Amino acid sequence: MLRRPSENARAIFSPIEQKFVGARFALSVAAAILAVLLRQLLDPVIGHVSFYATVYMTVAFCAIVSGFFPAVLNALIGFFGVFYFFVDPRHSIIISTPEIQGVVAFFLVCSVLIALGVANRNKQLKLNATIDALTTEAAERKRAEEALHRAHDELEQRVKERTSELSEALARLKAEISVREGAEAQLRRLSVRLMTLQDEERRRIARDLHDTAGQTLSAMKLSIAALQQVGAGHADSARLLNDLNTLTDETLREVRTTSYLLHPPLLDEAGFASAARWFVDGFAKRSGIQVTCEIPQKLDRPPAECELVLFRVLQESLTNVHRHSGASVANIKLVHKVGQLTLEVGDNGAGIARERLLHLQTSDGSGVGIAGMRERVRELGGVFEIQSSDGGTTVAVTVPVPKALHSAHENLSFSAM
Repeated sequence: MLRRPSENARAIFSPIEQKFVGARFALSVAAAILAVLLRQLLDPVIGHVSFYATVYMTVAFCAIVSGFFPAVLNALIGFFGVFYFFVDPRHSIIISTPEIQGVVAFFLVCSVLIALGVANRNKQLKLNATIDALTTEAAERKRAEEALHRAHDELEQRVKERTSELSEALARLKAEISVREGAEAQLRRLSVRLMTLQDEERRRIARDLHDTAGQTLSAMKLSIAALQQVGAGHADSARLLNDLNTLTDETLREVRTTSYLLHPPLLDEAGFASAARWFVDGFAKRSGIQVTCEIPQKLDRPPAECELVLFRVLQESLTNVHRHSGASVANIKLVHKVGQLTLEVGDNGAGIARERLLHLQTSDGSGVGIAGMRERVRELGGVFEIQSSDGGTTVAVTVPVPKALHSAHENLSFSAM
């Protein structure tokens, strides 16, 4: 790499460090010899004038570059060389009286040059040390910056990779959530479909019981009545026929009750209000629980599927009251507001434990009956809620109904026992 002239000059006059003793003294000796040779070349020009001019230059140079003692050595070698070869009488080191002043002047000038050169050298060494320190610091800073840039680039790369991994994981999670939501929706639809099929099967069984078993039992009663007339004179036959007639009556009542519980004809014929009153009355008689029922006296019938859901919720809720609550009183209330019907079934039982209630409030933790009620209501776009305390439990169901549905201001309230 080529250097500018100023840089070359600074490199030539740059001080040599103290530790390089051999280089400093070797340079001093070489400079002294060079001064003598240069004086030889200039001798035809300057003759007997300025004998020590070339030595002055090398002394100043050595004082700056090599230091005090090499400069002194350079001055001595240069003095004796010039004095021996160029001062009359030449080739002699005898100092004559006329030359004493020149010798004294030589050493005075050399002393000044050495002093100035050494001072300049010390300043230059300090400056070089400062420059080296700054250069080292700059190099270290540059290395630190490069390391920081590399670390920053690596961090950015790692962030990009991690972001890419997280994006892929998020995409997979979204896909899994979508698949799971689809599966859950499909499961809910399947559950509702199964419950619909179950209702249809209950309706069919109820109809078969009523139309087939009920008719058969009715025919048996007619036959028994005819036999009673034929065997009226025989006491044993009359007693057996009476027992048979009683059993037939009980069987007929059980068949009709079972048929109505599976699917009450009133639900299709007269609507939810009538079917609810019939069911509540029978439930109170069978369970011994006092039931208070508040249902609007005049209520336009909601859609059939809405009536069926409300009835199944009522049926399941009262069954749970009888089985689990230990209650003595149950309250049923049907409230109509614009665009919705709300059915509430409450009791004065022991309530539900907090942990169990938290599970029941989610479809995953609820039982089959509660899950069925929740899915039925959700399919209609309604809301299913359970509230419980030490004073009892309340199941509230709200389902949307057409705006045309309206109820009278008067409610029909009765108690069944």
